[in-house]
Amino acid sequence: MATNKAKRSIHLTQPNPKPAAPAPVKPHVYYTIAELNAGLEKAIHNLHMLQSNGMFGASDLAEMYRALRGIHARANRQLIMALNERETANAAHFQPPRIEPESH
Repeated sequence: MATNKAKRSIHLTQPNPKPAAPAPVKPHVYYTIAELNAGLEKAIHNLHMLQSNGMFGASDLAEMYRALRGIHARANRQLIMALNERETANAAHFQPPRIEPESH
């Protein structure tokens, strides 16, 4: 017996819509970024250790080392830019209104 499944379109390449209300960044987001950084640093360190071993092709490992450093830097830059945008919007929303002094 054949079943008819409705196809859902998934728009992964479209930008996320702007949230209607402020959306505080959850602590797990910062924790996950820290875990990502720790993992990348560990991988970079391990490549460096293998490079100093002399058993493997130094040029290949050096290229991987540079590529991983670049990925690390780009990931942090993009994540920090997104966090900055969100936190700036949240700060603007939650900031108390400015009271201007009366002029006489």
